[in-house]
Amino acid sequence: MRGLPDARVSTPIRWNEVDDADPRDFTIRTVPARFAELGDLHHDIDDQVFDLTPLLDWADRDDLPE
Repeated sequence: MRGLPDARVSTPIRWNEVDDADPRDFTIRTVPARFAELGDLHHDIDDQVFDLTPLLDWADRDDLPE
């Protein structure tokens, strides 16, 4: 079952929120107010271009046998 009774939603957070973030705080009822207060934290996501090569190299390096 994917859905949860409290209707959690995927929500961008700021780095300074990571340690205290609780997924139960980000629901279909709470996120609209958060968005109204903070704005769209992903507004510039298309401007943030990164090379995935290092990540792919790490994945290859850390590949565990099946």
